Amino acid sequence: MYDSPQYDAARPGRPRRLVLTAMPPLLALLFLLLLFAVFRDRLPDRAYVSAWEPRYASGWGQWLRLVALSAGVFEVVFLAAFTHYWRWPELQRWLVTCSVATSVPMAAGNGVAVTALIDSARPAAPPAWEVPAEIGLTLLGGAAGWWLSGPLPPAPGARTAPPPGVPLLPLAPAQRAVYAVSAWYPRSLLQGAAMLAFGWFGLFNLSRSWQGATLMALMGLIAVLSARTRLRIDGSGVEVSLPWLGGLRRAVPYDTVLFASVRTEASGRGLGMIGSSRGWGYVSGRGPVLALRLTDGREFLYSTRNADTAAALVNASLARVRGAAEC
Repeated sequence: MYDSPQYDAARPGRPRRLVLTAMPPLLALLFLLLLFAVFRDRLPDRAYVSAWEPRYASGWGQWLRLVALSAGVFEVVFLAAFTHYWRWPELQRWLVTCSVATSVPMAAGNGVAVTALIDSARPAAPPAWEVPAEIGLTLLGGAAGWWLSGPLPPAPGARTAPPPGVPLLPLAPAQRAVYAVSAWYPRSLLQGAAMLAFGWFGLFNLSRSWQGATLMALMGLIAVLSARTRLRIDGSGVEVSLPWLGGLRRAVPYDTVLFASVRTEASGRGLGMIGSSRGWGYVSGRGPVLALRLTDGREFLYSTRNADTAAALVNASLARVRGAAEC
């Protein structure tokens, strides 16, 4: 009987990642509430804090409600995503990073705007260093969130050989084989170009805030640089690299692979180097796809014309390591 191990639900470090995801928006809100409470008597009657014209400035009560609403929206989004990715520590780490990187500049930007209004009866121009400081704090906050989330727990190891019926390449005891291929993903290239265009247009034409346009442009640049990939299969495992993105690599050790199979086609939605709760990899949307069933319950997918050969090589390596008698 083929044993398909399941991902351990009680993952080490999950409480820490949950707290680090939930706390930054709340702390940013509490910081702004405390700042307002301390300096309330020294602030003007209107909240000249946003980027709108002074005549449209809201009262402080309305401004506080908007700040609380923004923090609440971030809180709900991050917690909903964390719940959706409850079993996937690597995606939870990205949520921690995004939560801290979003909350720190939100608190800092509003805090600078409020303190600039102390003992002032009219709008005050923001200091020239505000935007560079927000950008620096965003980067530092993201790095701090990544570091504070701690090391990821290892995936459970597989012990059984591939099941009967999957492609298998007979290998002699001393025989070695390597499979390498490169691929283009036009969808990633087009999506990246669209995001770059939107970020450029938004930064200079639509918005006075740099965060949204910069994030869109950064995501577009990453998508464009991820359009070219390389796959390598050898005796140590499966490795994917992005040559245009500094050679960024991600490896799939054999002890985290149950077996390999081939699909005629598969959807590429939600994949990439990070992936989702369904899996990760690169799928062009046409042609055969190499599919690795992983011990964490997800799949690794990669479009290649010789998917049969790639799957057979992976299964041969697994059978050699674990012993065909265990199938």
